[in-house]
Amino acid sequence: MEQVKWYKSNKKAHDVITGELVNAVIAYYKKEMPTDQTKLYQAEGYYYIKTTNPNGVFAYFPNIEFKESDKPARKQLSPL
Repeated sequence: MEQVKWYKSNKKAHDVITGELVNAVIAYYKKEMPTDQTKLYQAEGYYYIKTTNPNGVFAYFPNIEFKESDKPARKQLSPL
């Protein structure tokens, strides 16, 4: 199994974008294996994705870019 990596969005958290991202992750999960570990979070005013399949999941986010990042502090993480 691939290593879990963290990715940070290039856009700040916003209510409209949050809805789009949540819907995209739901669509992604409908097509991917149930063992996938992709999770969407908000921290420090940005979106973070924890995933083992970045190429697969990023195809569902055409309007937002994610770059590899360090894991944010646990106290900052808020799952979406």
